[in-house]
Amino acid sequence: MGKLKLLLKIQILGTFGLNKALHTDRAKAKRSIALFALAAIAVGVLCVGYSMGVAFSLAEFGLVDSVPFVAVLVGSLAGAMAAFLKTNGVLFAFKDYDIVMSLPVTTMEVVLSRLAALYAISLLFGAVAMFPAFGVYASYAGATAGSVAMMALSVFLAPLLPMAIAVLLAVGISALAARMRHANIVTVVLSIAAVLVIVVVPYAMMGQAGGDDAAFASLVAQQLSIMVSVLPPIAWASEGIAGANVGLFAAFAVVSVVSAVAAIALISNRFATINTLLMASRPQGAFSFDEGKQAKAGARNKLRAPLAALLSKEAARLVSTPIYLMNSCIGYVLVLVAAAAAAVASAFGMLPAELFEGEIGPLIGSFLPWAMAFFVGISSTTAASVSLEGKSRWLMYTAPVSSRTILAAKALLNLAIAIPTIVVSDLLLSFAFGVDPVSAALVVVIPVAVSVFVSVFGLAVDSRRPRYDWKSEYEPVKRSIAVMVTMLSGFVIVAVGMLVTALTGSIGAMILPIVLIVVSWLLFKNIASAPLQE
Repeated sequence: MGKLKLLLKIQILGTFGLNKALHTDRAKAKRSIALFALAAIAVGVLCVGYSMGVAFSLAEFGLVDSVPFVAVLVGSLAGAMAAFLKTNGVLFAFKDYDIVMSLPVTTMEVVLSRLAALYAISLLFGAVAMFPAFGVYASYAGATAGSVAMMALSVFLAPLLPMAIAVLLAVGISALAARMRHANIVTVVLSIAAVLVIVVVPYAMMGQAGGDDAAFASLVAQQLSIMVSVLPPIAWASEGIAGANVGLFAAFAVVSVVSAVAAIALISNRFATINTLLMASRPQGAFSFDEGKQAKAGARNKLRAPLAALLSKEAARLVSTPIYLMNSCIGYVLVLVAAAAAAVASAFGMLPAELFEGEIGPLIGSFLPWAMAFFVGISSTTAASVSLEGKSRWLMYTAPVSSRTILAAKALLNLAIAIPTIVVSDLLLSFAFGVDPVSAALVVVIPVAVSVFVSVFGLAVDSRRPRYDWKSEYEPVKRSIAVMVTMLSGFVIVAVGMLVTALTGSIGAMILPIVLIVVSWLLFKNIASAPLQE
């Protein structure tokens, strides 16, 4: 148990580079902790507000007994998403694998310490979403002591089953991709498909209940009934809490715990084999004994301008690092899928007629740009791009180009992905909702301005606080303060933008993108004029 505690301590102190900061610069460590706490509180407040809003809405529509089901569902999804996106890099394919396994610890202790990190992340997100919803439920339903106990237990139990499934799914995808020639690309494609299934399928199943003009409360009840029928363990937990059915809740608890224990046993038994498979690399060079081909390749490289060469390098790193690509670009994928789904639904007459009538139509046109900007604001390849240079950062420092060119290439990569995505999504959404020309223009201008800002802001934060001593790409991508602060800035901009739009209308919505572009330009000039940090 003592060794397990030490491994857990290493995992915790490794988060956000706190261990290094504590042993080199305590003042910096305090600033890092304060910044992380501020960002965590801000995100937590947003999650609590959203959770309470959904719970109050269900209660007002007479669906109080459905609140526990939705709360446990959210906790389960938190476990699935956290485990799926973070398995590779935390549990598998970490670069200090040989060092860790040479320590006088058992494989089970290594597995438990790393699964505990995944579980803690899932539990944190789940608790922030579930407790407020349960509070609303208790205030409306007058929950008994037994229900309160089951609500508290469900927060700890909800992530277990989806975590076990998600970890095994992530390992299976990586193992399958590792046997193929373009392993990283296959991993990314399969991972994006899995995320879309996790996120989109619940909404698709709920949408199958719609298509008529029934009352909203009846529609929501019907949608939730579909979810209950296809997710028995969550339904058992909900019935246990709302119906005081201890037997069903016990069944939920047993299934959750047994699945987690089985996953731990399976992973521990195959831990070395799985890591060996995932960390196996195949040389993929362009070397050829044909001197003519080498000469042509060299000529092509010489003709490329420095900015184009650096942009190509950044794109290659993005594609070759699945966790980096998934974390920084999933927002673009989601908004594109959502826009395509809306366009298809509109083409087949599946969108409710109420969306185009009365006051709802103009409201959609006003706030649609900010809905897109939300997904763009949480997506930025720049927030980890400097730190990901890692041990190869000497190339940055010795290259015969200015820091402006190096940083511009990193920002341009994000914009090269964001702008086409935004334009295509705008065309699809404009067709789906029939927005007026001004709103259609804002659906492009606002998300592009937000993308420019988060690109430059993420670059500014990461270039000022780079973290080069990572052992897995997971650390700068998932444990980076720069990534968290950049995502938080996207949240804040969207919240402010929606408020300004609500108070001032289209005028404010037109002014804010101009402000963001100007601030981004001034910020880029500032970071480009300073030398890159070591």
